[in-house]
Amino acid sequence: MFNQIKDLAGGEIYLITSLLMFMVFFVIVGIYLLKLNKKHIEVMSQLPIQDHQPIAHEED
Repeated sequence: MFNQIKDLAGGEIYLITSLLMFMVFFVIVGIYLLKLNKKHIEVMSQLPIQDHQPIAHEED
């Protein structure tokens, strides 16, 4: 299996690029989730089980 990876003849740049894109995407998502407002997470987690209650930023 590793011999196939070593014998790509220039194709390894695609493997490295795809790995970097994968890692960058998940690092960005992780940072976004860590910086997300905790109150917003709490409100969104209760939406399916609570009756409709107006949210502060909704207009009546």
